[in-house]
Amino acid sequence: MTMKRMISMLALCLLLSCSTIAAAAGSISGIVNQPNSARGMQMAKGEAGGGMMWDMSAPKKKKASNNVDVWLIERGINFTALPYDTVQKWYVDGTIPQGQPIYHTSTNEEGQFEFKDIPAADYYLMILDSNGQEQNQNLTEKMSRDELMKKLPHVDEFELFMVGMRTCLVQKINLKNGQHIKIRPGFL
Repeated sequence: MTMKRMISMLALCLLLSCSTIAAAAGSISGIVNQPNSARGMQMAKGEAGGGMMWDMSAPKKKKASNNVDVWLIERGINFTALPYDTVQKWYVDGTIPQGQPIYHTSTNEEGQFEFKDIPAADYYLMILDSNGQEQNQNLTEKMSRDELMKKLPHVDEFELFMVGMRTCLVQKINLKNGQHIKIRPGFL
């Protein structure tokens, strides 16, 4: 094999491996419809029962009053390896532990969010309602939330500092290489 041919083969292998690495990341996007926004659904509870309603009197294209915090946490993360002060900075200040597969974003005024260039993995998508209203969760969301809470270190502090008086919806997501997932999580 000639040197020129060998270099060409190496360059081709390098090019193919770079394209594989570039495709190894994916993205997750979605919309969170808050209460009192144009499409926000609300749960009504009363003595006679409950139901769902949309605010039909809301002005068209009314924007959400607050942005919603959206967290993406890899399901396989080893929380026991995190020092206590690192966990405290995350819960109190929102400082993501360095080198950990934890991602954060907020919705824009249309309720849209997006995580770009996220490694393929299984994740918990956690949405924290900024309106502070307690809403019903479906069984899948409740089970996902309970599963995440069992894994989090110092979960009582997480509830106090991160969630507080807000609703916390959790959904499981499996992101594959090069995949774009568009989701519409539960309504807040």
